[in-house]
Amino acid sequence: MSAEPVRATAAPGGDLFLCGWRVRSDLVLPELATWSGDDRKPDLTIRIGAVPARLDDARDVSPLLQVNSQRQARLSIDGVASYWLRSSHEIVVDPQIAVESPDIRTFLFGTVLGLLVHRRGLVPLHASCIRIGGKGIAISGVSGAGKSTLAAALTRRGHTLVSDDICVIDTGAPGGPVVRPAFPRVKLWQDSLEAMGLGSDGLEANRFGQRKYYLRFAGAADFQTAPVPLKAVYLLRAQNVALSGQADIEKLSPMTAVAGLNDQIYRKRTAAIWGRDGELFKAIGQIVSAADIYRLNRRTDFSELDSLLRSIEDDAVS
Repeated sequence: MSAEPVRATAAPGGDLFLCGWRVRSDLVLPELATWSGDDRKPDLTIRIGAVPARLDDARDVSPLLQVNSQRQARLSIDGVASYWLRSSHEIVVDPQIAVESPDIRTFLFGTVLGLLVHRRGLVPLHASCIRIGGKGIAISGVSGAGKSTLAAALTRRGHTLVSDDICVIDTGAPGGPVVRPAFPRVKLWQDSLEAMGLGSDGLEANRFGQRKYYLRFAGAADFQTAPVPLKAVYLLRAQNVALSGQADIEKLSPMTAVAGLNDQIYRKRTAAIWGRDGELFKAIGQIVSAADIYRLNRRTDFSELDSLLRSIEDDAVS
């Protein structure tokens, strides 16, 4: 799969693939691969409909997000849409703008997807994931740390994108933790595109007026949907000071690794409200037992990008 920028287009009719689920959607979702699995009923339905102003037994997580004890969630983004995670099998979207707007999908595949992953008992790590040598390499970090940039750069070196921003980990899979593939696109700021010698011409903006763009990969129809064994997680940190020699990569002790992974659980506050703390702690322990966890420091200007990528590749195949 090459990483030449291509213009987003509507997906053909039929069901779609997301994290191993068969998805049936009223919205056109050009990010997702076409479902090619078995003839099961849809695992997830995304429909356009009315969203209640207030959930029963609602608790406000933020001015934008409500949750309740039934593990439902309501997200409202003014001028974009309201979203209702009604069950682990249904999401209702009430658009306030044109249904084909990428703004709607930005929040659907961000907060709403993260909450759905919690609802289904999986682990949403704030990370992008690449398949290198048949193994999953997750690059985790806060927004703006550069995880999508590194994922896109590795893909351009011949590796395969598994997921971006939210890395869905199934710790209950036979043989140990696996990453469930999501979709073949990343979101990159203008400066990240320029760091890789790419422009934004013809790319769809993540949100109206924002200089962050969808980079979809040519050959997306060949997106690999099989779960990927998790080999390593890199906890990414950007810093302004110069790095000497090779990229600064340090393997973490189990205790430090547990703390670092816990910090990168997506929508952790909601997970705690839903009573997931215990199961997430157990899942993180399983990840640390099965995979190598590293601290990765990079320069904010990406001047050492090539050496950093080689270091990740070398560790992935060792």
